Amino acid sequence: MVLLDNGFLSSFDCGHRMGAIFLSSFLMQMAIVASFSASVRRPNRYGPGVEMLDEGPFFTRRRIAVWAVWCIVFTIVSGVSTLLRTPTAVLLDQTSIVETSCTGPFVSEYRLDRSKVDITFGHESEWLTKRPLETTYLAITQTDKPRPIFIHLKGRPGPKELQDLAPAAMAEYARYRSSQWFR
Repeated sequence: MVLLDNGFLSSFDCGHRMGAIFLSSFLMQMAIVASFSASVRRPNRYGPGVEMLDEGPFFTRRRIAVWAVWCIVFTIVSGVSTLLRTPTAVLLDQTSIVETSCTGPFVSEYRLDRSKVDITFGHESEWLTKRPLETTYLAITQTDKPRPIFIHLKGRPGPKELQDLAPAAMAEYARYRSSQWFR
């Protein structure tokens, strides 16, 4: 088998990847809420802070309920994001193109038959990105399968196996690279 592309956090196994995604998602959400609450306490960036004259105790029933609801929402959002499919690797063997991935803690494998695939070159719009070569990819589809497999090229020259597998798409990629002043 030939490795064509590595996925997100591909060096971790599925359980560790799930924990890392949960923790990072939870911490990002907490940072967003902390920044919002800091902006409420100090609405004018260059002016004085808001004075609270009748500040009550910190642990009131209302504040505990609000924090409990926020924690429940954060946990649900983080839990859902850990259960999404994250690709590990795209491999090529003699008869098929294989994408290994994690769906939560479970390892899954998705195969496309090499004789039935259609491979096209694609890239993001140039006005959306400062580095157009970083957003190049090959989309591999099979008519009787529900979803495509993507190989992210990231501006690097394609391996010999991709040249042999999809000569038309790789020729289009080479033209795109040369149009971006990169050889």
